[in-house]
Amino acid sequence: MSTAVVVPHKGIGDLIWHLPYIRAIAACSAGGQVTVIARPSSRAVELLSAEPTVSRVIEFDRRPRGDEGLRGRHDGWREQWSFACELRRLRIGRIYIFSGRFRHGLLARLAGIRHRAGFGFTLTERLFLNDPPYIQRHRGPGNWVYPEATAFALAHGLVTGPVVPRMHVSPEQVHQLAGQLADLPHPRYAFAIGSSDRRRNWGAERFASLAQALAASGAGIVLLGGPAEQTLAHEIVGAVSPGLRASVRLMCQASVLVSAAVLRNCDACIGNDTGVLNMAAATGLPTLGLFGASPPLKHDPLLRAVIGATMDQITLQEVLFRVNELSIPPVQAASTAD
Repeated sequence: MSTAVVVPHKGIGDLIWHLPYIRAIAACSAGGQVTVIARPSSRAVELLSAEPTVSRVIEFDRRPRGDEGLRGRHDGWREQWSFACELRRLRIGRIYIFSGRFRHGLLARLAGIRHRAGFGFTLTERLFLNDPPYIQRHRGPGNWVYPEATAFALAHGLVTGPVVPRMHVSPEQVHQLAGQLADLPHPRYAFAIGSSDRRRNWGAERFASLAQALAASGAGIVLLGGPAEQTLAHEIVGAVSPGLRASVRLMCQASVLVSAAVLRNCDACIGNDTGVLNMAAATGLPTLGLFGASPPLKHDPLLRAVIGATMDQITLQEVLFRVNELSIPPVQAASTAD
């Protein structure tokens, strides 16, 4: 039957973690495709445009990130009622809600969706759901989003075990970016310099020292982030010795798919706990994450962690030592990730 999937989390990485389970749901849905309902900040419209199992993306814009200072298009109850009416017109027969909050179940019921599955943490939430089984909250260490999504998919028989997320990347964009980066030497490291939370950012000075050390060893560096990281990227480049700056490239732009194509032209990624770091692992890169203000991610064997009580306590020497542990494959022509 026609199926929708709700991924209510705010980050790009959060959406990437759900990719294997979106595909599993699509495999048992009409036409092998689903409608995905997600927040604008997850960049789902662009990121999922390369995903053949997704027929459409609908943005549910409620309570944007606090630092954005914006009002969501669906913050009010009247706007949410209009959203439910929009869903009703699509005649969706079934919905999987990757959430333990009641709101999405209520909207699904108002939209006339007959089969409604969700986490069902509370009795209030279960009032608006009718397709068990339900799951328990993640009580273990680390981030809860991927473990709960996995538990939900397992409970509904969509998968037989945890599935490591991998994302599709456009071969055309990979080839185009290969030309733009052709003059950068290998091994080529992408730095994920952005962060939605300043406490998770290692800082310009430390990234510059790391770039200096790696460039001096003959490596190429790509500073990767969004438009908001332009100033930070220029600070990093400005702190690198003039004779080594040719080995450092700025690629701070708005497109997440272009960033994914850049990553496919690199050999490894190092950086903050952010969307780019998760994209790197999901495109198949050996990845080293810096976790000083958030729990380390453990869902992907390609993603290793440097852990500190704060980001300030993660030293350059420790990062350089851990970089040597990354299994960087032989340089070869970039290809798409499954």
